[in-house]
Amino acid sequence: MAERTVEPLTVILLNRGGRFYRSTVFQNLENAGIASVISVEMSAETYDVESLSNRFPRVKFLVPLERVSIGELINMAMAETLSPRVLVLWNDQRLPSSGISQRALDRFAENPSLCVVPSLTSQKLENVPVYMVPAFNGKTLTVESLPGVRDQAPTAYAFDYTGIYDRERFVSLGGYDPSITTPHWQNLDLGFRSYLWGERIVVSTAFRLTYEGDIPSEDVTPDASYVSFFLKNLAPVLGKKGIYLPTGAFFTLLAKGGLNFFEAIALFRCVKRWVSNNRARFVADAHAVAAAWELP
Repeated sequence: MAERTVEPLTVILLNRGGRFYRSTVFQNLENAGIASVISVEMSAETYDVESLSNRFPRVKFLVPLERVSIGELINMAMAETLSPRVLVLWNDQRLPSSGISQRALDRFAENPSLCVVPSLTSQKLENVPVYMVPAFNGKTLTVESLPGVRDQAPTAYAFDYTGIYDRERFVSLGGYDPSITTPHWQNLDLGFRSYLWGERIVVSTAFRLTYEGDIPSEDVTPDASYVSFFLKNLAPVLGKKGIYLPTGAFFTLLAKGGLNFFEAIALFRCVKRWVSNNRARFVADAHAVAAAWELP
């Protein structure tokens, strides 16, 4: 049996809206030298997959059987490739015709990280803020988007999920948490976990993508997903004997989490086990991560 060829880079293409001609998107990726593409459908309702599959035989189509979160779709697609690097992008984002610059790929190899986030621009070539800086105001976490990013600057998460991921690191971190479904908190959860566990996400000024549609807005409203994000990322404390989830976090959860007592205690116990099971992975707690943040 012939060995399966492993491409150095696979594209996970996320599809939103029906405004963009899908055949043009695939052709543009092919022209940019991308040989391996996994097209992720947002639902099981697909009307053109068969015809597109015949036209682009090297594209693999991933069709979910039920509606799931964006992060879970990315997890599923990551499991379908062995490529060491995986570019996640949307069908309304365009690579330059020259593809990904060798400089960007070289920097990726020189400074390994979980994800390299591209510089993003709008249709009018206006810069989209992708440099996210976490800070604590007392016990409250804020994440500010700042302009003027330098190359390889650390960012709290990959805006719009977009970037070149190190697949092995992604899998080792557990990927996106499917129980956190709101995109902003799901994205921030993976980003913060990467820093808590000693990884990082950086911005590349040599790697650029352009939106052909509207820039997506982020809903940062605290909701049920925020509650899980808080318990997993902000509440654990690194003490002399390692990381632990303090009992006081339960009372914060009970007071502000919008859950009844039994729901709160079930969630708290679940996350407490998760923290305990992964305690050896933590190298810092959230306050230490924010305090040590590198500013340009």
